[in-house]
Amino acid sequence: MSFAKKLALLGIVLLLHGFAFGQIKEGELKKYQLTVDQAVDLAIQGNLSLKQSQLALDQAKRSRDYSWNSLVPSIRGSASYNNDLSSTAAGSQSISLGLQASFALTPSIYTTIQNAVLSYQQQEITFDSAKRSVEMSVRKAYYSLLYQKSYISLLESEVTSSRNQYNTNQRKYNAGALARLDLLSAQYAYQNAQTNLATQQNAYANALNSFKQILGLPVDAEITLEGSLDSFLNLGPVSLEEIEVKSNTVAGLEKQLEMAEMSLLATRFSAYGPSLSAGISYTYAGKDMNEGEFVWGDNGPNLSVSASIPLDGFLPWSSGAQSIANQKEKIENLNFQLENAKQNQLMNIQSYLNQIELERSNIALRQQSITIASQTYKLTQDAYNQGTKDILSLQSAQNSLLSARVNLQLEAYNMAVVVLNLEDALGLPYGTFGK
Repeated sequence: MSFAKKLALLGIVLLLHGFAFGQIKEGELKKYQLTVDQAVDLAIQGNLSLKQSQLALDQAKRSRDYSWNSLVPSIRGSASYNNDLSSTAAGSQSISLGLQASFALTPSIYTTIQNAVLSYQQQEITFDSAKRSVEMSVRKAYYSLLYQKSYISLLESEVTSSRNQYNTNQRKYNAGALARLDLLSAQYAYQNAQTNLATQQNAYANALNSFKQILGLPVDAEITLEGSLDSFLNLGPVSLEEIEVKSNTVAGLEKQLEMAEMSLLATRFSAYGPSLSAGISYTYAGKDMNEGEFVWGDNGPNLSVSASIPLDGFLPWSSGAQSIANQKEKIENLNFQLENAKQNQLMNIQSYLNQIELERSNIALRQQSITIASQTYKLTQDAYNQGTKDILSLQSAQNSLLSARVNLQLEAYNMAVVVLNLEDALGLPYGTFGK
């Protein structure tokens, strides 16, 4: 083999080795072991709507930081050249240089600065609401997946139990100690358990893909969820003592009310407020008095001051007066909305507290049901093995036990959702009551 071929072969081997290494490394990067908090962090980092909200927040911050720029005087420079081409007399050419500074002082400067501050605060509330909405969606989806995982585990146990029962019945049937009907019933129960498991596994896979999309992960990523719903099974009574109730909905309306009151003040300033403007200019000019020789001189500084007072606001039919009336009605409407939002918040909090107590009661009953169903299944299985119970009774007891276990996990998931809703209504960090 020639040296060139050996070199080419070595290059191919190295290329394939590097490709394989890259694939392994890439595969490792696609594996995620996620707690619910880590899942929330991933979703917040990759959420496009949050990124847009962040841009709007940055823009509002920039407007707030530089809202004072209306107090900066306006400075303008000017230059002109004039040449009377029809004349060659002295003075037919002239050059003028000027500098002008002007300043306007109106009451609206104050409201403009304050509106920029309020707009930034309003955007902060909007951003926090969007962030909490994403976090709540992720947590609910995460808890739903945990419930589906526990359901699959129960179905897997059901498949194992049904398979063992079918194998036992088949041995008994082959030995002539069991009727064919019992064998067929056991076979049907085993196949039905397999079908239920496959259906639930498919539903879980679809839900997991949707969850990956929420987190911004590729579809082929491997996700392992770390956690369980057990903490919600052991949740004690929820107390709201020493808890400061907050709500972005209420805070947003309160901020809108502040902005409306500031707009009313701005409207009044526009209708009644005087304005003051001042300017100073300086001009330096030169004329061609003798064959290109310019004679320069200045006109000295020129100061101008003016004041104006609008009178429209004093006329009830004027646009200024109508704007004031409209703004007052807007404020009154916002007060109604704010009061309604506060009442709804209190009603929702009380409703969620009642639901939590109901779920705690349901969980206690479900736990008792599992104990009863487990004892019933064991006694029925013993009786079936002794020939005093038929296969249908055994399958019914087994189904009751599975149903009791599934219902307990469902109550845990329901509790998790209610707790999230309560934390949202109170404005608390998610996970406050669920830890």
